Amino acid sequence: MDWISCLEKEAQESGRALTPIEFNLAQRVGVAHPEEVRVLSVPRIPLPSHPRVKQLARRTGLLNADTGGLTVGHGVIVRLDCAKNLRLLAHEFVHVAQYERLGREGFLQEYIQQIAAHGYLNAPFELEAEAKATKACRDAGVHPF
Repeated sequence: MDWISCLEKEAQESGRALTPIEFNLAQRVGVAHPEEVRVLSVPRIPLPSHPRVKQLARRTGLLNADTGGLTVGHGVIVRLDCAKNLRLLAHEFVHVAQYERLGREGFLQEYIQQIAAHGYLNAPFELEAEAKATKACRDAGVHPF
């Protein structure tokens, strides 16, 4: 939890506000407060410092060298080379909406349970994020990549 709190604080303090198209996508996927979302671009997504948490994140596929984005509350952290990928950003905005619905504790508990039960790619939150992101990009008429 400390790792998540630190990432969220860093995104809120150093991240940028959404561009107009990103704001539109955030609204389309259900973010209640897109004005609070901040996007922080980083060379690579930071791993947790705790060895067991880091190992679990890697083993479940949640975080690895290919991870393009990570959401922590209203903070969206993306790799620099993914910063303009609208489909990825829309996917992360769905996770923002999930955080808004459930709160931090509720989201994290449910997300971890889903990954444990279904695996990362088949976790219901991930499937929801993929479906809503794709639809939002298509409906907005933007090329998502």
